[in-house]
Amino acid sequence: MKALIVVDAPEASSILTQLLKKRGYDVTACTTAAEAKELFSQTTFPLVLLDLDSRATDGFSLCRWIRSRPAGDQPLIMAGTASGQAPYLRMILEAGADDYILKPYEEELVDIRLIIASRLLKNREIYRSLQADLLREQEHLDYLAAHDPLTRLLNGAAFMELLQNAVRAAYQGAPGALLYIDLDSFKLISDSLGHSVGDTVLAQVANLLRLCLRYQDVPARLESDEFVALLEQIRLSEARMIAERIRSKLEQLRFSNAGTEFAVASTIGLATIDGTVPAETVMARADAACYAAKARGKNRVATYDRNDEIMAKFSDHAPRAAEIREAIRSDSFVILFQPIVDVQTALPVAYEALIRLPKNGKLLSPSVFVPAAEHYNLMPEIDRQVITKALKQLVNNNKLRLAINLSGQSFGDSSLSDFVQSSFRTAGVEPARVTFEITETAVISNLVAASKMMRRLRERGFRFALDDFGAGFSSFAYLKNLAADYLKIDGNFVRDAETGRSDWIFVEIINEVAHRLKMKSVAEFVEQEATLAKLRAMGVDFAQGYLFGAPVPPP
Repeated sequence: MKALIVVDAPEASSILTQLLKKRGYDVTACTTAAEAKELFSQTTFPLVLLDLDSRATDGFSLCRWIRSRPAGDQPLIMAGTASGQAPYLRMILEAGADDYILKPYEEELVDIRLIIASRLLKNREIYRSLQADLLREQEHLDYLAAHDPLTRLLNGAAFMELLQNAVRAAYQGAPGALLYIDLDSFKLISDSLGHSVGDTVLAQVANLLRLCLRYQDVPARLESDEFVALLEQIRLSEARMIAERIRSKLEQLRFSNAGTEFAVASTIGLATIDGTVPAETVMARADAACYAAKARGKNRVATYDRNDEIMAKFSDHAPRAAEIREAIRSDSFVILFQPIVDVQTALPVAYEALIRLPKNGKLLSPSVFVPAAEHYNLMPEIDRQVITKALKQLVNNNKLRLAINLSGQSFGDSSLSDFVQSSFRTAGVEPARVTFEITETAVISNLVAASKMMRRLRERGFRFALDDFGAGFSSFAYLKNLAADYLKIDGNFVRDAETGRSDWIFVEIINEVAHRLKMKSVAEFVEQEATLAKLRAMGVDFAQGYLFGAPVPPP
């Protein structure tokens, strides 16, 4: 370790030099402040011993000069002084010295001071090493916070910041474009070949994007198999060429297993960045263009067109999805209860938990926000929040029985059944007090997963109802493979029957099917006394609708 001695008295300099060398220091000695400054400009000295009483060394000024330099807080400065008066010693410390040595220098006392100095220097070295480690760790954490760990591309949050900057730049006259890239066959590859192969696919897609884009373009991975790329200062025609190049290269990627070959392929949505709309809208437009391209056959590029009906519809989903994510984050969804009554007595036997999204003092119905939630795969998170809120009400009222809706997307959440069982077990609520409702169309599109989940939860005591039955005009054949407890007759049949149309025949058929399959029937949208009388005569078991009460907050 290097040490600098700034002392103009030869004898004192010799004593200090010998003692420092015994302690293993690489010693440099000088006699003036000017020499010391010159030496400091050439190298770094962790330890400095200077004489405060000499005019040649001008110790106080030199001490302040060292401390004013970049990294000037790092050297350990020991000041030699003939005065042991407290006011003078305080001045030494205020000038920036760490310690003092009284003159004349006595070897034993100086050596003790050097031992202390060595320990302080070692502690400082350890501290600086820890600081460097912490800095590296913070840099690593910052990197992870902004990047997808698998592909090493930017993640969605970091990308949105860049997109916002690009929107501002476009407003100043530097237009750009956004590509929204969705892999068409990724789920098939991942399910068929395993998640490790799926990860390999994603990593190769990321590398391909880097090769296809210009050096100034920025790719990112949003989630799962969705990627985006920011193209700044580019004409629309050139952006289309890049998008087509990406699509073509991805189409050529192949993965095989046991003789079966899989192609990746992609669908790409393109939206311009002209500075007239915010970043969220640009993202929504690119997403809508991608969605429209998928609807028209996949493996193609589509540019956002506000006159395109499909694109216009789905470009509205992104702002709504942002509201949904905030409601999930803040746990602000509201559940209302609507009674389900025994048709014979018209008395409530249970309540259906109905979710609402609060906005500007109003409660938005599912028809307003569910399409966006489904488009962005947010329904599983919403379902979990509803289950949690409903469970609190069940704990507060041990006589309450609830029907809780599950979305079709939740069937793909393999951990949902474990979450339900664990939550109810922890809360001490009997599963028999809950009926999960799933729509007929959701069941049909996820028959295997739905059957598995229903079977697992029914074995634990939960009940299930097939909601909106008849709306999908599906074959009755699948019913024998589903273990359900209730069949809910689609409310449109009931409502149309109330207007005098011939839909009563469908109500009768569905009621008969339910009873023959050992299920209870439930009629929805009941609004008139005459309808209740008809259902009672028909033998329908339960009913709900505004005749018995509108959805209201839990008591």
